[in-house]
Amino acid sequence: MKNMMGTAALATLLATLLAACGGGGGNPGSASSPTPPPVTGGGNLDAYVGTWTSACTSHALDTAVIQRPAGSANTLTIGVTTNYYANTTCTGDVIATQTWSADTTATYVGTAASSITPAPGVAVISASVDKVTTQVPQRSVTLTGTFVSHKIIDGQPNWCVDYAGGSVCVPDQVYAAGAAPFDGLSVQGTDLYEVKSNGTNFDAVEHFTKR
Repeated sequence: MKNMMGTAALATLLATLLAACGGGGGNPGSASSPTPPPVTGGGNLDAYVGTWTSACTSHALDTAVIQRPAGSANTLTIGVTTNYYANTTCTGDVIATQTWSADTTATYVGTAASSITPAPGVAVISASVDKVTTQVPQRSVTLTGTFVSHKIIDGQPNWCVDYAGGSVCVPDQVYAAGAAPFDGLSVQGTDLYEVKSNGTNFDAVEHFTKR
């Protein structure tokens, strides 16, 4: 009888401790951790297919061509070409073009009703975000154009674009495979955002406009 009472008391104590810890199966810090937006199915990948152009940034303008591979229901390929201009407004003649030997692949995994911060200090916009997993294959980069030179900098070969007031250089090497710096896509009218989850909603890492 004494042993039975001791067992019952121990069970009561354990039940009390588990209740205090959220039932024993929870995360003790979950109450204060950011909650990611819920993910559902039903993304419209066709909305991303086409040619998109970035804003001009320091002589350079990116063009992204997004396609759906034949036979794939949930995959996009994203190929980005960068054109360089002599001026900082990206007008006039293209003086150099940067291309990659392989494209990024984005695989759709679900849709989240959330919001996007387009840029620091810019008002947040409500948006539907198609979450993706990304894969950048091992690849190389090439620059062509009359303003392009090939230089050795600190023992490393580089492609360099020479301007009147300076230059920009890109290492000429084989780049390792890995993930792209975004985990979601969202189209808002003629705007395309590549976004990264911050745990609560999404921050834009790239902004393109439909061409």
